[in-house]
Amino acid sequence: MRRNGLPRGTQDTRPARPGPVPALTGLRAVAALWVVLLHLQIVAGPYLDQLPLLRPVIGAGWTGVELFFVLSGFVLTWNYLDELGRPTPRRVGLFVWNRFARVWPAWAAVTAVAGAWLWVMRSRGADADVVSAHPASGLPELMRQLTMTQQWGHAELGGASFVPPGWSVSAEWAAYLAFPLLVLAAGLLRRLPAAVLLVGAVAALAPRAVLAFEQGVPDSEQNWLARLACGFTAGMLTALAVRRAQGWRRGDQVGLVLTWSAVGGIAAGAAWAAWLTWSEGPSPTPTDHYGVVVVLFPLLVAGLALTARGPARWLSSGSMQYAGRVSYCLYLVHFTVIEAVLSLWWTSPADLGTLHPGLVLAVPGILAGSALLAVGLHHLVEEPARRYLVAAVRRRPAPTRPVERPTEQLAAIRIPHPVALDHRLSAPRAPLPPVPAVRA
Repeated sequence: MRRNGLPRGTQDTRPARPGPVPALTGLRAVAALWVVLLHLQIVAGPYLDQLPLLRPVIGAGWTGVELFFVLSGFVLTWNYLDELGRPTPRRVGLFVWNRFARVWPAWAAVTAVAGAWLWVMRSRGADADVVSAHPASGLPELMRQLTMTQQWGHAELGGASFVPPGWSVSAEWAAYLAFPLLVLAAGLLRRLPAAVLLVGAVAALAPRAVLAFEQGVPDSEQNWLARLACGFTAGMLTALAVRRAQGWRRGDQVGLVLTWSAVGGIAAGAAWAAWLTWSEGPSPTPTDHYGVVVVLFPLLVAGLALTARGPARWLSSGSMQYAGRVSYCLYLVHFTVIEAVLSLWWTSPADLGTLHPGLVLAVPGILAGSALLAVGLHHLVEEPARRYLVAAVRRRPAPTRPVERPTEQLAAIRIPHPVALDHRLSAPRAPLPPVPAVRA
């Protein structure tokens, strides 16, 4: 047997996948931490007052979910364009199963814990919706949550999940199920020039930026399906663009320019959005213009995929690679930790929103506790369960005919009965006459 699971002498006809892009794994950690810091703003105001330049960047943290959507579209297209471009039922089934094995175990564990916490809080008459709204607790709703379809049919983000950030998990699951069809459409565009594809990726996110620029709709009021469609499509087109640009002689230099341009543009866009929000003053209808930065995400992802210098070198380091692998678990657990702490602290309606010194001092503990829980969830649940589920459907070798041992082969040979020989052949022959001597 070979490592690929095929018998020796059998040709592997599966399409080869392109190599990994380590910088994008590190970028996942940045996106997850971006979202975590945004949610910690509830109680981390005194810390951010000491770092005013970070406030605009952290304020744009909800766009980290858009960055996740772009990364998902990129990574899936990067790895499965050739394989699912010629789909078979087995390939499609394996793809969906592998995606399920990747996201479901950790999601199921956190959902079960969050559902139990909600049930206990409500059974005691406590308010379980101090920070965010949740659906009714109970076994039927838990079963629905475990299918990762709880967001389907809900336009608003709040109130559909036991784990509020889980709306994006439900959205991602919808994208995974649709991807085998989407990748067929992407295959029709793979021959376009890289620049055209990259412009198309930016254009796919342009509606989100225009909405943020003109209306400033907060992220909680935006349609999740539109966010998913724009981000995932942008990621797919970015992957096609990078594939086309791999042969460029100056690809590394182009990637470095794109990376730094995107980083600078994101920082500048976040600062502009913060200034605009401040200039509008208090308003009964809150606005949020941070979404203007999302059009730069395709440039950032493409740049990191094309170069190994600059930010890509740091994102490819061992520590960032590990953080990227744990980022999904951190994304899942952090909000439940924040909710549990605040629900136990703000037990009285009069205390709601009050920043006591003890609560402010607990912020580093919340962050550290979330990180430790994420590491434990990754090593004890996510990875072992993923390996088990993937191994359950691993390609098995075709049955081969067993090789018989030599002794068994000899024993299986039948020797026929001896046949009587002709008497003329079996009778002794007469001696030959002597040979005359040869004279010299």
